[in-house]
Amino acid sequence: MKILILYNSGAGSTKTIAEIYHEKLSSYNIDITPLQLNFNYKRLEDYNFIIFAFPTYHCDPSRSMLEFIEKMPVFKDRKRAFVFTTYGLFPGNALTRFIKECSSRNIITCGYTQYKSPATDGALLLPPLGFMFHYEKNIVHKLRKDINNVKEIIETDVDKIKYPRFKLYTILNYPNKLGGKAMKHKLKIIKENCVKCYKCVDNCIRHCWTNNGEYPQFDVYNCEFCFRCIHHCPKKAIIISDKTKNKPRLSEQFYDELKKSIIDQL
Repeated sequence: MKILILYNSGAGSTKTIAEIYHEKLSSYNIDITPLQLNFNYKRLEDYNFIIFAFPTYHCDPSRSMLEFIEKMPVFKDRKRAFVFTTYGLFPGNALTRFIKECSSRNIITCGYTQYKSPATDGALLLPPLGFMFHYEKNIVHKLRKDINNVKEIIETDVDKIKYPRFKLYTILNYPNKLGGKAMKHKLKIIKENCVKCYKCVDNCIRHCWTNNGEYPQFDVYNCEFCFRCIHHCPKKAIIISDKTKNKPRLSEQFYDELKKSIIDQL
């Protein structure tokens, strides 16, 4: 049995959980890799079991993960999978949509879960509410249960498709969802803060930042507004607006500390 954890992550909420899965499943033949838009689908043929992980934005899977699964060819031999998503406020029907896409490509989702996580957009756009900077209260218990569930699925050859129940609140939330998706934030550089490390250019899998000018240049067209560039800028040189200059950042150190705290309790 060869297993792959394939994750898409913005600032780090999904990556952190994916790395915890990888560590706690290390007794298996397991690999982990972040999603890239030029992903070679032939790589997946080497794996019997895939754990897909992605953030939920506006009650849908991240744009990068949706594009990835929509372009995926149909596998000749059935593959089994486990899927999880991280979300800041509401998960909506993101899991259901993704699992259906998997099914149409001969990937059977045998289990799924979701984790309330630090809100990478809310931390910048909303008042600083405490829950936006933590995983859900029972995260350790939930992770232990979910990882044991993954082990059981792997070892018992379960191959029945599972779907979450449809979330009725998404109907009421639809206008807000459309508004959120239509909002195109024009991220800006504070030139006096920028040290031209080009971390924003190197880290953006959607190539929204380039180094074609005196300072990094932002192109909103492909952006899915994960805000990784804002949270991970070492000098806080990237902002949405002047009002967000002093907002707390969910940096790599922030997630490293969260990960250590969780693993120490598992």
